[in-house]
Amino acid sequence: MNDSKTSQPSVNPVIHYAIQLLALGFLLVWCFKILEPFITPLVWGSVLAITLYPLHKRLAKKLRDRNAWSAVIITVLTLALIIAPAIWLLMATFDELREVGTAYRSGEISIPPPSEEVKNWPVIGSTIYNYWSEGSKNLSKAVINHQEEVKSVLLKLFDLFKTTASGIVLFTLSIVVSGVLLAFGKPASDSVKRLLVKIAGPAGETMTDSAGLTVRNVAKGVLGVAVIQSILAGIGFVLAGIPLAGLWILICLVLAIVQIGILPVSIGVIIYIWGAADTMTATLLTIWMLFVGVIDNILKPIMLGKGAPAPMLIVFLGAIGGFIFSGFIGLFTGAIVLTLGYKLVSGWLNPESLPVEEESPK
Repeated sequence: MNDSKTSQPSVNPVIHYAIQLLALGFLLVWCFKILEPFITPLVWGSVLAITLYPLHKRLAKKLRDRNAWSAVIITVLTLALIIAPAIWLLMATFDELREVGTAYRSGEISIPPPSEEVKNWPVIGSTIYNYWSEGSKNLSKAVINHQEEVKSVLLKLFDLFKTTASGIVLFTLSIVVSGVLLAFGKPASDSVKRLLVKIAGPAGETMTDSAGLTVRNVAKGVLGVAVIQSILAGIGFVLAGIPLAGLWILICLVLAIVQIGILPVSIGVIIYIWGAADTMTATLLTIWMLFVGVIDNILKPIMLGKGAPAPMLIVFLGAIGGFIFSGFIGLFTGAIVLTLGYKLVSGWLNPESLPVEEESPK
């Protein structure tokens, strides 16, 4: 009698691999959902760590390769230089608004009448003159007559304060995360480099350095220039005696970061100063604000293009497109993604520019 073998049904390899890919995709999505609440501070922390890494290396070398001490010192200094002034600015602005509200309720606010020259301003002169005159004659009545507009402005101010406060908390957490990443910067960089080599082949070898350089350029070219503009504008506001200077500095910083520029605030401040101050003060502040408004056209190309792994236009378009797509953090992620995409396409079109993969010794 012949031996009969029990035949096992063969599994279709397509179905087998499809199930594996489905399980892998499910696992990755699940991991993403678990980490989603921490992604924003992790990304911001990574951006800060990459930006501060050259400083960390120099400081650690002076401290005899004590990475942990260097990371702690940089974290504390960053908190002191960024978070402390931000909190002070927010509290000072809140106190100024509270004083304005108290003075309004007690009837102590008096708005000086506009000069006749305001009428001659092009396009908006007559409208501003009418509103200004109405407020100078009877402020309470003017507020009642335009209560819907006033309510809308106050709600937007409240939202701005709430968003700023939550942003300060988020940025504080991100600075702490960046300190942890700085302490383990070398192992983290090596792991990312190995991952990119696995994904992109030999081209991935230089992608980590390109991403780091892109982040530092965007930090200097977008955030750095925005901070410089806001500080310079704030100096002009304070010296000229502009009311609620802290609030206008904060708005200038936000507008400069989102690439709108400080022009809207500059126009309002210049209109106010020409109607409320002497000619010399108004002229000096106008010249100063014009200077502050154009320095980004000088500084930004220098900061964005210095040693960049991609043309400045690529980095700039990536930053702006990333911001439109995903908010503030998109300034960095967009620039990184577009720079890496540019590097991949350049390597594909010019294979000789790619690093040669070394053969492993037998």
